[in-house]
Amino acid sequence: MNPDILLTKLLGSTESFEAALADPGIAHAAAISVPFLRGLQANGHLDNAERERRLKIFFSKISPGTFQLVTIGEAGAELSNSVLKNALTQLLPPEFRGLVFRRVGTVPSGTRDQPEKQTSLPPAENQSEVPAIGPEEHADFSDVIILSINDDPATKRLLGASGFTPLRCETVEKLDQMLATNDDICAFLVEASFLNSLRHEQQLALIERLAHFSTFAWIRFEEEGLPVDNSKIGQMIADARCRPSPLAFNELTMRERAGLQERELVHPIQARRRLNSGGIHGLFRPGELNQLELKLLAAAMTGYAKERRFNAQAELSQVTTKFLHGGHSGARVALVKIDDFRVPVIVKVDSKDLILDEARRFLTFIYKDNLELKPETHFHGSAALIVFGIIPSLNLEKEQPAPTLESRLTDLWFGEMASPPSLDVKESLIKGVTDAIRRMVLLNKQRCLTTKFSCKANPYIKMLKQMESTGFNWGFGQSAVEKRNIAEETIRPASEKAVCHGDAHTKNVLIRGEEGFLIDYANSGPGHPCCDLVRLESSIYFTGFTQFGTDAELIHLQYDISVARLSLDELVAKYPGLFNSQTNQLALKLCILLRDAASEVLAAHNLTWDHYLAVKLLTAWQSLQIPSLQQALVRGVIQCLSA
Repeated sequence: MNPDILLTKLLGSTESFEAALADPGIAHAAAISVPFLRGLQANGHLDNAERERRLKIFFSKISPGTFQLVTIGEAGAELSNSVLKNALTQLLPPEFRGLVFRRVGTVPSGTRDQPEKQTSLPPAENQSEVPAIGPEEHADFSDVIILSINDDPATKRLLGASGFTPLRCETVEKLDQMLATNDDICAFLVEASFLNSLRHEQQLALIERLAHFSTFAWIRFEEEGLPVDNSKIGQMIADARCRPSPLAFNELTMRERAGLQERELVHPIQARRRLNSGGIHGLFRPGELNQLELKLLAAAMTGYAKERRFNAQAELSQVTTKFLHGGHSGARVALVKIDDFRVPVIVKVDSKDLILDEARRFLTFIYKDNLELKPETHFHGSAALIVFGIIPSLNLEKEQPAPTLESRLTDLWFGEMASPPSLDVKESLIKGVTDAIRRMVLLNKQRCLTTKFSCKANPYIKMLKQMESTGFNWGFGQSAVEKRNIAEETIRPASEKAVCHGDAHTKNVLIRGEEGFLIDYANSGPGHPCCDLVRLESSIYFTGFTQFGTDAELIHLQYDISVARLSLDELVAKYPGLFNSQTNQLALKLCILLRDAASEVLAAHNLTWDHYLAVKLLTAWQSLQIPSLQQALVRGVIQCLSA
């Protein structure tokens, strides 16, 4: 179709516009983008909503090249219709949006057939000196959302002159659309006209929505129309961002009047600088991160370095990441080395929902009693991560976390086989695990007083039952399944009674000298009082105890541990063939310590020993799904407790 005819149809009645969209030539209509844009503005028969709708649909049908985007952006700068100008800005790629507000006068860098540039970020923020971005420079994270019913040309000019792209939003629906599709936002300006258009509960939801977008974005409220007082607003945003302390002055501003003031420009500039921070002057290996996650990590690590150096002008010079494997949650966990800091940090990158859930659980159940890990939660758009300070090893020169209980047990086993045997760490290991058990007991004795969190701590056998429904037969017989059902009913009344770690096993216990620490609190929250202690006992037994003797002996051994509750000396005397190994004796010693600690926790919650046996049976059933465990030992526990 002739381009002029196509343009006429696109600007005509609704029927002719829809007919033009069905024309195959629409895919090659990028060349008429500028006259279409000008025609939309000039067409007095169209209201703004229809202009915006047509522009969005037209853009979804075409594929403009670099220079066409430049021409469209420059044409957008000439538009007088603010709604159309706003809609166009959101449709352009981030590096071209500044053209609409005349930030740039040439083609953005990197668009003239240049090779793709390597990932790099601007220098770190200098808080005492915050000049505006120059007219020919583009920075990521330059979009400012203005929530306002009325257009404010003065605010737009002020933002545009400092290199920002102002995007006005008149409805909550449009805001949701922006937040879902735009990761370039660095600030929100919330005017009273917008707040007053909402009901009270909608205003509260809006505040939560803005706070949940980014831990780096600046938020400015016009005070008139706020649903609660300023201090409450600050607390809501701090809670949404998982901050245990109040917000900094440059994260939230309340003002009596509408419209951004020139003196306030420092806040969006700093927010943009924070998001763009992390200048790469050394080695940077991002590993398994996408672009937004990479930038979020750089921003988080820059802030971390500034705070630890007590220097707001410190620059990030080197970030090295080493991804750790072996977890089952799907999260990416990395050991991150920053600059010349001797001790690295642990960074967990996961979906935003899971990161927020973990952070809230930690702050609710763990934070007040555990000051070693000091987690920091950061998110922006869809990317999210948690930074944990590590428990360093005693040998700081190795720049590594303290070893796990699993690795200490493995080292002991190989030390026992050495010639001559090396068992000198045995006593310190017992003291370290005893310390970890003490921490766990203090946690598990606490009653869970909130119902806001789901239980992730208890033995999970739903998947196992699904396997059975498709024909899996574990070979224990129907009576064992009935015992399992009884165990589930036994623990049900106390299934969410206590505060639990939720994932206590040998990889989540660190041993440093004679100290023991728990890590990874992603599943913390409500649970059965003894599920942590039983799970750690089972983990030690299924991974650190080497099977000697017959299956029948192991079944009897479990009976004497769990039901008869014999002491360590009694067990070693009764089963000498199982305990020629010093590592086996140590593993059993730790199991007995955990068993007896479970008795203490059960007593604190007025529960009987039947609960320990029920949790242990269910934990063993769950362990059938983990092939890395010694399945003969797992089956022995089930057979013993199902007899």
